[in-house]
Amino acid sequence: QWYQRRVRGSHPANKDRFISTGLWSISRHPNYFGEMLLWFGLWVASVPFYTSPLQLLSVFCPTLTFLLILLVSGVPKLEKAAIEKWGKDPEFVKYMAETPCIIPFFGMGKEIVNKSE
Repeated sequence: QWYQRRVRGSHPANKDRFISTGLWSISRHPNYFGEMLLWFGLWVASVPFYTSPLQLLSVFCPTLTFLLILLVSGVPKLEKAAIEKWGKDPEFVKYMAETPCIIPFFGMGKEIVNKSE
């Protein structure tokens, strides 16, 4: 992901353009998807070592991270900035309509776009 952005950003023709290739072709926020996957994965990996059913309540930590990124700190701010910057670009509007917000290949996102406007 970092490499894709660096290579793409090194071309003058891509200056001030949104990215819709590579990982961004299947998710508008692949970095957030990776972070959520990491935290839920760590939780799942730790479950076999729990000694008390109460420890299962620790699922609230990755769930809270997911909700904060999705609804508070991450996605809404970036989506709003993107809409302000490229909202009149027909290619961007099409990209927003067709590309899932976070989870690749899962149509989760149109609601987030509407909240960001």
